[in-house]
Amino acid sequence: MFLMSHDKILTFFAHFIEKELGIIYAEHNYFQLKNRLEEIAKLKGIETIERLYEEAQKGIQGAFKQLLLDIATNNETSFFRDPKVFKAIEALILAEYQKKSPFGARLNIWSAAASTGQESVSTAILIKEFASKMGVNINFGITATDISERVLTRARKGSYSQLEVQRGLPAPLLIKYFKKDENDTWQVVPEIKNCIQFRTQNLKESLSFPEPFDLILCRNVLIYQNVEGKKEILNRITKTLAPGAFLIMGSGESLLGLSNDYESVSSEGAVIYRKKMPSLDKKAA
Repeated sequence: MFLMSHDKILTFFAHFIEKELGIIYAEHNYFQLKNRLEEIAKLKGIETIERLYEEAQKGIQGAFKQLLLDIATNNETSFFRDPKVFKAIEALILAEYQKKSPFGARLNIWSAAASTGQESVSTAILIKEFASKMGVNINFGITATDISERVLTRARKGSYSQLEVQRGLPAPLLIKYFKKDENDTWQVVPEIKNCIQFRTQNLKESLSFPEPFDLILCRNVLIYQNVEGKKEILNRITKTLAPGAFLIMGSGESLLGLSNDYESVSSEGAVIYRKKMPSLDKKAA
């Protein structure tokens, strides 16, 4: 059981994180928050979270704020996580793109909350493999974002450990799209790396992208938000998605009661959301 002083400290940081990111740490998850605060204290050379709290009273800004927001987020990821989702992307989205875009229109994809990049790399590999199988060229680009500059620094390097590549990545694809270096880590080949652009983005802030997206992967993000936070983020995301384009969420997430802008589509055992086309009445208006 936490001491009263720890309760006060954890509640203070939980409220700050919710305000900045919308991520909710319920009291039964305070043990997880405590572990993460202890990690921050260690990185800052501070002995205890009590001392960390004392420093926070002077203001949470700059590198301290970025470190807190970095470690507060859940960066769990793996290659081809939830395989049925990638099967659905191929069977529904890529197949439809091929039929509707025979002249090479660009396929724009956004991997939100991209963490260390496994999702965006998996998506790029999937597209390359599909194009090769179909004997076509697919012009595409992937924008991968995260609130954490720490994980994005890793993602930009495109370097993964043996343990990381063993999580979800079939051996033939590992050999084809990665090269092992002198440090026994696996480097993503330029053919894949050059298709992905990484940038910092807080989903609770305004979004600005040069072109609308044809596919957005925003998986296991809204699950940490309250209802109002979910609606706010969905509203921002929806504005960046082209009419008729697709949104993929986590298997435990749903748009029920959150948005009327989508229709659900089932493919390969996965549920994908398709943004509705504007009605004739709205066009006329």
